[in-house]
Amino acid sequence: AEFDEGPIALRYPRGGGLGLELPAEGQVLEIGKGRIIREMGRQAGGEKGGIAILSLGPRLKEALKAADLLTAQGLPPTVADARFAKPIDTALVENLARNHAVLITLEEGSVGGFGAQVGQHLANTGLLDHVRFRPMTLPDIFIDHNTQDAQ
Repeated sequence: AEFDEGPIALRYPRGGGLGLELPAEGQVLEIGKGRIIREMGRQAGGEKGGIAILSLGPRLKEALKAADLLTAQGLPPTVADARFAKPIDTALVENLARNHAVLITLEEGSVGGFGAQVGQHLANTGLLDHVRFRPMTLPDIFIDHNTQDAQ
């Protein structure tokens, strides 16, 4: 990695790297930029769509499973991969909030984590008044080391 403007951390998932095809040649990810994995889009007449799920880290697999279940119920959601906890992709967060009635964040953190940052940004920009926001986090307790599924 070539980055000389501050600290950097390399993160290796314990499980698999779902949603990321390894290229034959490495590519640089733009710091602080997420991506849309599945896009539901606006409803007819330009009204806000239904649900957006913004996942951080290895919970993308669960976000996609939830999306499949919601789609089977006639509620196809948009699924986005935040990729970075800090800085958050404010343009992505604002786009999801403006175009969906519900925004759910999904992470392995707890109180004061990624979901809290997203909620604070929504509040600061006035978007929290126009979207139902629900952060889904781990409980704020010590969790014994185990497999991701068992935790």
